Amino acid sequence: MDSNESRWRVPSTIWLLIFFVGLLYFLNVFQIEEYYTYPTPGRSEKFYAKESLKGFLVKTKGCRIPYMHPMDKTITKYIFKYDPPVCNNGIPSLYESNFTSLYLVNSSLPHYNLTDTKDLKCCYQEVSRRDVKGPKDNDNSFFTNKTCTNIGESTNIDKNYILITCRVNKHVIYTDMFWFVPSKVNNKTEMINDVTPPLNVLMVGLDAVSRLNLHRQMPKTVAYLTQIDAVEMLGYNKVGDNTFPNLIPVLSGLTEGELKDSCWHGKHFDNCTFLWNMFKNKGYMTSFGEDSSWMGLFNYMRHGFSRQPTDYAYGYFNRISEQKVGNAHSMNVDQCIGSREVYKDFLEYIGSVTRRFRMDNTPYFAFYWGASLSHDYLNKPSTGDESYLEFFRSLYEDGYLDNTVLVFMSDHGIRWGSIRQTYQGRMEERLPFVFVRLPDDYKKHHPQIYNNLKVNSHKLTTPFDLHETMADLLDPYSLTSDNIHSRNDTNDRGISLFSQIPDTRTCETAAIDAHWCTCQQSQEVAEDDPKVLEAAAFVVRRMNSLLKDLTECANLTLDAVLNARVMSHADAITNKKHEFEDYMITVRTAPGEGVFESTVRRVLEGTAHEIMGTISRLNLYGKQSKCITDFHLKLYCYCKSLFF
Repeated sequence: MDSNESRWRVPSTIWLLIFFVGLLYFLNVFQIEEYYTYPTPGRSEKFYAKESLKGFLVKTKGCRIPYMHPMDKTITKYIFKYDPPVCNNGIPSLYESNFTSLYLVNSSLPHYNLTDTKDLKCCYQEVSRRDVKGPKDNDNSFFTNKTCTNIGESTNIDKNYILITCRVNKHVIYTDMFWFVPSKVNNKTEMINDVTPPLNVLMVGLDAVSRLNLHRQMPKTVAYLTQIDAVEMLGYNKVGDNTFPNLIPVLSGLTEGELKDSCWHGKHFDNCTFLWNMFKNKGYMTSFGEDSSWMGLFNYMRHGFSRQPTDYAYGYFNRISEQKVGNAHSMNVDQCIGSREVYKDFLEYIGSVTRRFRMDNTPYFAFYWGASLSHDYLNKPSTGDESYLEFFRSLYEDGYLDNTVLVFMSDHGIRWGSIRQTYQGRMEERLPFVFVRLPDDYKKHHPQIYNNLKVNSHKLTTPFDLHETMADLLDPYSLTSDNIHSRNDTNDRGISLFSQIPDTRTCETAAIDAHWCTCQQSQEVAEDDPKVLEAAAFVVRRMNSLLKDLTECANLTLDAVLNARVMSHADAITNKKHEFEDYMITVRTAPGEGVFESTVRRVLEGTAHEIMGTISRLNLYGKQSKCITDFHLKLYCYCKSLFF
């Protein structure tokens, strides 16, 4: 009795504490409106999905996009560590730059067999873009000033781009290029509305990175963007094959065909209206930049601009600097200019331009597109995780995002390689990443805008929507819960992410071809199914018909059917019956062993077939099509000359 009476008892306050901790844990795990983040590989899994959407990222009446784990067992064998390049064979720069000046790096002298600077003679020349004259002249001409200005250990620079040459006893020992961002505020027009400070727009892109691959390769960057309340668009679906047809809708609101017919006409792009033109007309300063610019958006197999399209432009510096001091070439890109990795130099430039805009107290629109880090290799973006993390951290902590809308985005996932021939790889290729971050003060005073953006993160969205969203930012303070609307009132091809995207939206109403649509559910079909073989033969006939006028190209034959799936449309959710079937076919052709993917629509009552969208190439064609220049048909051509 005495021993039982003396037994220790847990105080009621501790039980209460345990109860509340358990309650908080329960709410955290099962709250249906809670958003989760992907793990770093190896950590416990939490994923981005509402409990009510379990198993799906998008689950509406018109679209269902399944949840896929970034480290799915079918994918992990393609994921490995990628080593960063060794720039300039490990020899450091003799000069470096800061915001306003050049300075000598004394610690680099021994690498150039120098003990002091008495015999070193260095000078710089200004390098300028030359305006294009002919209607089809390429936008790649530069002028180097004949005057070479002597520089010492430190020199202030007021030019955009400069070329440095250093000699010892008249022998060149060092060549390098640097950019600067001198003020251009005198070019600024009067603001249309100077009552309320306008919002800046900063769009930063990474080529060929799917949403899931961003989580795999750059988990620290993703975690930080989530921490600063950037909203990830989980149902952002591409609308075309490669970069051009996916970014033209963002920048212009038009398809590639519409742009060509209305203003481009296969010549220069000066007569087209892009987002930077729209913001420039409102008095904003503008900037557009690309690295690996030889294959840039407006330059690969195209003629670019006759005049520089924006106030600041990194792409022209990138083009000439890669010609002069590019190195560590890998597949399609020079990974370095001098001793600097290209993508890091690009990020430095973006940071410096935003600093210049703040110093000049001017609103700005800036669009930047990076390809050197991510265009060619699935696993290479991992080497940039720390740099992008620090880039976004410095923007946020230094107050550059206080009055700036940030968009971090891609155009599509990786389009070739072994991963692309898996089911998840195919889905990833169609689902690039997009993050949108609104300034805290703007969210506070426009809660409906912010709420719509979050709700739309689980809706089917497209590049056309992103254009409408950016267009809304031309007058962001006019957006209220009463007047939020799409600028395209006749249909919903483009709907601002600040408005409410309807649950009934389908790929068809969003102008996404069936071939690119991720809303469809699918089931694998035997490769030797008669319907599959019939569809595969139709794909090969279609490619040959596209090449019929190109006598340089060989006739293609069907070598094998590698994979086939039958697609069920999102309308099946509402039991709407269709009079056709869509087959996703992967074929290999001869000669050349080209691997292609196509969606073939087969009419149920009859034998008619139709190619939906374009025919995608899943492996690299390299020099197989060097005999032609058409950038669309290069995917299919195998040059007859290769037989000999």
